[in-house]
Amino acid sequence: MSGCSSWRSGSWRPECTGDILALASYPTFDPNAPPVSYADVVDRQNHATAVPFEPGSVFKIITLSAALETTRLRPETLIDCGRGPLTLFGRSIHEAHTYYGTISMADVLKHSSNIGAIRIGLTVGQSNLYQYVKKFGFGDKIGIPLPGESRGRLRPLKQWLATSAASISMGQEVSVTTLQLARAVSVIANGGLLVQPRLVLKKGDRLVPIEPPARIIKAETAITMRQMMEGVVMPYGTGYPEGRVAGYSVAGKTGSAQIFDFATKHYTHNYNGSFVGMVPITNPSMVVVVTLNGTHGNNGYGGRAAAPVFHAVATEALRLLEVPKDLPDELPPTLVAQKAAEPDDDVAQADFSIAPNILLDPEDDDEAPAAAAATGPKVPDFAGKTMRDVLAEAASKGLTILPNGSGVARVQYPAAGATLRQGERIRVQFSR
Repeated sequence: MSGCSSWRSGSWRPECTGDILALASYPTFDPNAPPVSYADVVDRQNHATAVPFEPGSVFKIITLSAALETTRLRPETLIDCGRGPLTLFGRSIHEAHTYYGTISMADVLKHSSNIGAIRIGLTVGQSNLYQYVKKFGFGDKIGIPLPGESRGRLRPLKQWLATSAASISMGQEVSVTTLQLARAVSVIANGGLLVQPRLVLKKGDRLVPIEPPARIIKAETAITMRQMMEGVVMPYGTGYPEGRVAGYSVAGKTGSAQIFDFATKHYTHNYNGSFVGMVPITNPSMVVVVTLNGTHGNNGYGGRAAAPVFHAVATEALRLLEVPKDLPDELPPTLVAQKAAEPDDDVAQADFSIAPNILLDPEDDDEAPAAAAATGPKVPDFAGKTMRDVLAEAASKGLTILPNGSGVARVQYPAAGATLRQGERIRVQFSR
């Protein structure tokens, strides 16, 4: 693994049940040796549950989920990300090294645009954004039976600053634990349902029951989010190619939050590098969240440091669970050819939003050039058609369909009328 980390944590959860199959925290310690320093005490904490951190760009999935639920924004909606810094309340918000101009909301997530996320968050509005951050479980303890669990940090809405909606939209001014992130990402994997994590399967001979799930977002929203998150591990996405898993479709998101030094009251050049992912996309079997604290250098960002850990964990877990593959083992030639075009990762700099006593992060963006222009065929409108009819129509036009469910077509991505990029597939959700 590239980069250096002072602590690491990870969580692996299967879809639907909420069972925690693995929970890791590093460094280790000798329980027989009493701590002799504050550093020794810190090392004894479970970093996955007891140590909150600023999530950075991984939090954009919450912002976009709220947008799909409360506004008319859709993946194909064009967002003006500008050709230079955005000035808001007298402060400037920057991208890493590329300003995107006008791109789709799906590409805002794919490229992890700060300015795009802020514009989306401001469209959602303070009240709605706060409501959905709370719905996804942030700011409250999960209630897992492990000592020292942190609730993280989320200001009450009445304490939000004028800049809070913009900051929180890109993962600033909020702190979370690794397990909180895993539970939130599981909402998208579970079709919009929030499931309480289960650490203990049995007590003696008695099976510990699964608590009833709570509907957080619509199933259509969860499907759309998974489809957009797939772009993160596709060419020019911030998690490409490190976040890919051979033979499986992956939905993911990177994050790289600068660490604040409370002694100097300045941000350092060390990062919390994160990657959240679920696999496979159409019927997720697991959610994996990786957080590395203290990464630095060009290989310290979430897409470069944490995504390879996700890749290794997911690859082995999928093998152990015997999850059927849903893609060829090899990347399509069009993707292999584009790999060499990927630029180095970078971190966006934001001279923005400083809320006292809350860790702020400059964004993760393993930024890439603006996505190549779509020049392929137009996407047909499959709404209301049976799977047989959809597959037949697609075959006649040389299009590739990734179907899910049964019944008639209800949701598709890209949307009808959109122009496909070379090698791009069309996902269609069927239901009765």
